[in-house]
Amino acid sequence: MVQRLRKTKQGQKYDYSRNRKRMAQKNRRNGSIRCPEVRAAYDKTKLPTRNIREMGLAYDVNRAIPIPNVKKQMMDMEKALATRKLTTSQRPSKPAPKQHVADELEQQANEFAGTRFRMARSMVRIVTGMIDRHGFNYQAMARDRTNYEQETWRQYRTKVRRFLRIPEQCTPYLERKGWVDCDMSDPNDPRWKEFCTDDES
Repeated sequence: MVQRLRKTKQGQKYDYSRNRKRMAQKNRRNGSIRCPEVRAAYDKTKLPTRNIREMGLAYDVNRAIPIPNVKKQMMDMEKALATRKLTTSQRPSKPAPKQHVADELEQQANEFAGTRFRMARSMVRIVTGMIDRHGFNYQAMARDRTNYEQETWRQYRTKVRRFLRIPEQCTPYLERKGWVDCDMSDPNDPRWKEFCTDDES
């Protein structure tokens, strides 16, 4: 025990290379708020908990949505029955002064931002090269000599279809090929005809 205390005291030496005043100032800072709505409505003279509460947001989720305690509920019910003051109505909550912040954040969350999936540039290069050489013949893609990963024709079909579903990546390629005005869903167009495939999705 004494030996352990000696080792602990040896490790608790004062570090002269650190500026304690600057470290304390850094710890007191609240940090930068990235959300522009919250940053605009934030009042530096108030505590963070009060700021967040006035915006209609929850500072501590565990307090905002607590786990129901059955024992406490039973005790409250017994007290209410003992005093014969069974009150089921709760006190109406006052609207938050800066409720517009929560409404704006909710509106942004409900808006559809579109798909964020992007294929890697190397994969786009491989897919476009295969389409240039073989069109939409997936079995010919699988037999291609540059198929170093030995991918199956179904894997190539999945990659080509995924590539054509990303407008930001496939539009420049279609413009270069002159296929922008073409209808992909037209089965009579030979440019979009898929060879050696089935209708499995």
